[in-house]
Order: sequence, then C-alpha cells, then structure tokens
Amino acid sequence: MATQSPAARGLIALALAGVAGLAAWSGRAAWEDSGAFALLLFGVPLACAALALLAESAGAPVLAPAVVAVLGAASVGWSLLTGLGLGPGLLLPSLLLLVAAMISWMDRRRDRARRPPDTELPGKPPTSR
Repeated sequence: MATQSPAARGLIALALAGVAGLAAWSGRAAWEDSGAFALLLFGVPLACAALALLAESAGAPVLAPAVVAVLGAASVGWSLLTGLGLGPGLLLPSLLLLVAAMISWMDRRRDRARRPPDTELPGKPPTSR
C-alpha cells in the first residue's frame, strides 16, 4: 500500500493556515465591503484546502494526488477570478496545493518503485504466472 506523503500534507496544512490567516486578517474589511460574498470569497479556497488535506490523509494510491491537483487548480482559478480584490493573497496557498500534488505523486511513485515486484497489494487477488 502506498504511503502517505508527510511533505505534501505539510504543504496542504500550510496552505490551509495561509487562507485561514488571510481570512482572519482581512475578513472584517471584506465583510464590510462585500457582505455575504466574503463567506464565498474565503470559503472556496478554505474548502479546497480542507478537502485536499482529507484526500491526502486518506492515502488512496493514485487518487489522492489527482484530487489534490484538481482542488489546487480550482483554487488557482478562484484566486484569478477574484484577482482584483483579495485574489493575489489567495494565489500563494493555491499554488502550494499544486506543489503538494506533485510532491505527493512523486512520493507515491518512489514508494511503488521500491516495492519488490512480487509483493502483492492488500485487497488485490494474487496474480498467477
């Protein structure tokens, strides 16, 4: 079974903390300026980072890096869409999600290369030769 990537989880947690910090720092001003849209403004990147952390912690061998990459791309798109406001502040955590996806993929690929060829994965039927 593929191991989880501690480096990717750390980057995702850093991205989550960055978005939460930006929301705490400028949330009041965003609320006064945009009203309830401020919840959506910060909610999309927060949800992407939280779901990415959940996907990476679940440890699915192939699916986790792909889910983190899709969520990172969605977060980058959202930060570019809101680029005239707080979008540039949301861009760095979004890019961290994309870097975390690459690191997660490389760690899982390295783990797969280290496994002996005749090692069976749990849940898969043995291959007959």
